[in-house]
Amino acid sequence: VLPQFAVADAELSQTITMRNLVCACTGVPRRDFQLLFNANELSAEDIVESLQEFEFFTAFGEAFQYSNQLVATGGYAAAAAAGAEWGDLFNAYAAELQERVLDPIGMGNTTLSFDEVIDSGNYAMPHSIGVETPYEVMPLEEERVVLPVAPAGAHWSNVLDMGRYLITELNRGVTPDGTRVVSDENLAETWVPQVPVSAESSYGLGWFVDQYKGQPMMQHGGNTLGFSSDLAFLPEVGVGISVISNGRVTDAFNEAVRFRLLELLFAQPMEFDAQADFIHESIRELIVAGAEDTLPVDETAVAPFLGVYSNPELGELLLEWEDGALYADVGEFRMEVRAQAADEETGEAGADSQLGDNEYVIFDAPFAGLPLQLEQAEDEQAQVRLGQGVDEYLFTLVE
Repeated sequence: VLPQFAVADAELSQTITMRNLVCACTGVPRRDFQLLFNANELSAEDIVESLQEFEFFTAFGEAFQYSNQLVATGGYAAAAAAGAEWGDLFNAYAAELQERVLDPIGMGNTTLSFDEVIDSGNYAMPHSIGVETPYEVMPLEEERVVLPVAPAGAHWSNVLDMGRYLITELNRGVTPDGTRVVSDENLAETWVPQVPVSAESSYGLGWFVDQYKGQPMMQHGGNTLGFSSDLAFLPEVGVGISVISNGRVTDAFNEAVRFRLLELLFAQPMEFDAQADFIHESIRELIVAGAEDTLPVDETAVAPFLGVYSNPELGELLLEWEDGALYADVGEFRMEVRAQAADEETGEAGADSQLGDNEYVIFDAPFAGLPLQLEQAEDEQAQVRLGQGVDEYLFTLVE
């Protein structure tokens, strides 16, 4: 139904299934930067075609690795199976979602239309983690970056609509009004573990198959640049909860609300609050620690590196000096860059960041703390190294 689909392995392209796209069990690591840095130019069809370069690093079922592009392609493949033409996958997916899920369940405030949300005048403002303030309001328009991977999480909703969705899950496919939207058998299949995540948790088909003190629990969180969500239900007890916040990476808070409900429901002692505080602070430190200890940039030191750079996966990056500061502009985002301060004892940049000489860091949300290194290749050509580890990308100077 989707002949344009392919991955790097030609043989695998002929055998991979819908289940493989949404099981997080295929061994494909996240590639969110490819999405975020090019979102304004990406269509649904571009997302499907981007998989042609995806390599699978483990056998199916060996490792949990979530991919927004794979999940999105699963949604678009479903639209194609329903008759969508190539070039109209996004609109067709939205129409099928409306007809098959949202309307029957009664989710009248849930949509994939960004314009519809803005026209309603009834929406929350997203907040991203900043360096100088715990959270800072970010432009609503920046949330459009999720649209190319719409089936993976571009749905605007509220807790009342998600409550009706939870009731439908708990009723095993029957809406609050008594309409069956999916068979009991097919719904139950999504709850079957596909790959281990931890000693107590697995991933099914779009769900973390988890437990609360031995009680089976399905749950899933989600994050955009300025919003976070948590959805969970206990099928054997008939209880579910949806928590939505207008802040980036508020997972610990959202989960604390979920677990407090369960503690009250099952008459358990309050245990999760302290853990949530620790998790939240750890996440915040991981995101912004690299940006807190910074120094003003030396214009003379960076002058040889100013210009336009290119990376085959992320596109263009403009490094420019303006109003006494260094900026990195990737089109979707324009962010200040600051120098990484050296640790007084070791003399190395960023005491805990493992950054070396010529190291800089993104200072602005939503990528505060992202390392950036200015260097020269063997032929003395200027280049920029963005990120680190599996999320490291090399940009070469083009002009």
